[in-house]
Amino acid sequence: MPSVFNHDHPDGSCSLIEKFEDGPIWTVGYLVYDPVSLEAAVIDVPLWSSDKIYKRIRQLDLKVKFIIATHGHWDHIGEMRNLKALTEAKVCGHLSDDWMMRDPNGLVIQPPIHVEPVSIDIPLEDSMALSFGNCVLKVVHTPGHSAGSICLYSEFDGVMFTGDTLFAGSIGRTDLPSGSYGEITNSISNKIFFYPEETKIFPGHGTDSTLKNERMGNPFIQMMFAER
Repeated sequence: MPSVFNHDHPDGSCSLIEKFEDGPIWTVGYLVYDPVSLEAAVIDVPLWSSDKIYKRIRQLDLKVKFIIATHGHWDHIGEMRNLKALTEAKVCGHLSDDWMMRDPNGLVIQPPIHVEPVSIDIPLEDSMALSFGNCVLKVVHTPGHSAGSICLYSEFDGVMFTGDTLFAGSIGRTDLPSGSYGEITNSISNKIFFYPEETKIFPGHGTDSTLKNERMGNPFIQMMFAER
């Protein structure tokens, strides 16, 4: 059973987040849905996870509108094509990572098994909003781990999905194609930490955290702000 996070609000509505951790390097995908309209989005689809996610979608009788890639690396789009076929949802991603998604087996670090390519149906840009039911995810373009890396912010819920840009206690690596330490530093310092410190983060690997905890305890973040 996936981890479930319930974000309640004064008006009685809420969005629900379920976490699916799978694949050879324990990548995290998220199912986010509005329990009233039953509309949903899936954020990243790790290898070996699509059948589990789809089973949960069927159990909850959800209508998935979007399958969103936080970036184009194979461990995050590993079974995106299969989940798209099962749900008929639109695949969303930043066009700067389109080439990775179309050829996931050609990267420097190759996947342990063949990964099916997937095409972007809805190109994402900074400040775009994806709406499903009462849920709204704002796109925050955060290049650095890859040129097309994005985060997704829900103001209503006070949460951000940070992909491989920011982790609990660490940051994304920048030594892969289109990665840049200068860009990830700018993305984290000036874009992610623009949001309220109580914002809860859900990264692409590891545990959840808050921006406040990362500012206070993440050594990479402390070094970034010391360098400014």
